[in-house]
Amino acid sequence: MGFVLAVAVAGGACGPASASAPPSAVGAAIQSPAAGLSPKPSSSVPTSTPAPLPTPRPVSPTRQAVERLTAAVAANPADADAQRDLGLALTQLIRETLDPTLYVPAEDALRASDGLQPDDARPLVGLGGLQLGKHRFADALVTGKRAVLLAPTLAAAHGVVVDSLVELGRYPEADAAAARMFAVGDDLGTYARVSYLKELHGDLDAARAAMAGAAVQPGLAPENQAFALSLLANLERWTGDPDGARATWERAMTLVPEHPPSLAGLGRLAVAAGDLAEAARLFGRAADVIPLPEYVIALGEIQAASGDDKAAKASFALAGAEIHLFQANGVTVDLDLALFEADHGDPTRALGLAKAAYAETPTVRAADAVAWALHRLGRDEQAVTWSVKALRLGSRDPLLRYHAGAIAAAAGDARAARHDLSLALATDPGFSATGAAEATRLLAALGS
Repeated sequence: MGFVLAVAVAGGACGPASASAPPSAVGAAIQSPAAGLSPKPSSSVPTSTPAPLPTPRPVSPTRQAVERLTAAVAANPADADAQRDLGLALTQLIRETLDPTLYVPAEDALRASDGLQPDDARPLVGLGGLQLGKHRFADALVTGKRAVLLAPTLAAAHGVVVDSLVELGRYPEADAAAARMFAVGDDLGTYARVSYLKELHGDLDAARAAMAGAAVQPGLAPENQAFALSLLANLERWTGDPDGARATWERAMTLVPEHPPSLAGLGRLAVAAGDLAEAARLFGRAADVIPLPEYVIALGEIQAASGDDKAAKASFALAGAEIHLFQANGVTVDLDLALFEADHGDPTRALGLAKAAYAETPTVRAADAVAWALHRLGRDEQAVTWSVKALRLGSRDPLLRYHAGAIAAAAGDARAARHDLSLALATDPGFSATGAAEATRLLAALGS
């Protein structure tokens, strides 16, 4: 299970296992200034030798911009451009640090700019990104449509609309909105959204081609190019090219050392190779750089698969605390928490959360969460119905396919179970340490 932040500002991943991200995750690249990640130095040193003095790390360009713009706004709160740029810089800082406490000052600055200069669409694009980050998708759609009316040729404004429609489960409308976006600009955000829509429909070759176009857009900041490369690498893995995926993730890390999505991608390759120690090291490094619950959950699953139940329990407790921190800062986490509870908590609570999420956002991932909670409660005949809804677009996401296969096996449909379990493992045998092990076990039990 992976923690979902379908966001334009936090760069989180949409979908279980977080192997790929929604278009909104890349949308930040065209919504705010870019800056590289500032990895945390490791605090673990051998006790037998003195710790070397840490090498001072420069303040990230984004933090510098925030400090400069904060001073400019303090000096002149009526400066609409400074308010806008501060809000956008703060949204980029959220993307880099995943600090949910930055939502409030970012929104305050963007709303101030919008009030001072209501004919500027750019603050609305930033506000839409924040609303997507908080999973307020209906609000984001209203904001995005207002931005498009103000600036019909601004691709980023169309991007907010596309992301909102995707996250509301309105897929045909999202396809049409993406076509309108492509007509006004073929930048990183446009290609990324086209890629994700193709991926949702199971057309991984087209998704890979579109993401390859995103990754080579000119003028990208290192962090934004690294993130696009990490998504491309995932699609390379999913289309049967693990060596190409490794090379692409490593290329991303030459642009941004300790790039968390790329560390996680390499970690999934290690899981697939059966090297759980290396996988734990890589996911641990990713979680040290940026405290995304999906990395901590993946680490816990690796620890569980390695037989270290005590460490796994601690990791899952930490991930739960991180999810609740987002909730405390105004992020709607029903879907994310439902999947987490289904696997590592209370399936009854998971079902309530998943159904609430589906009522608000009837997406394929919300349907999958309902299906999985029902399965964990032993209600597999009902789970099958929801699993069909989860796969209605033809997604080949390995976690969705694993869930569908496990549900089919429990419901007695051996043929469907073999198909979906085999597809999950063929697409990415490292999608989850515990999930891949269980998929393998179920296939063996089903026989040929």
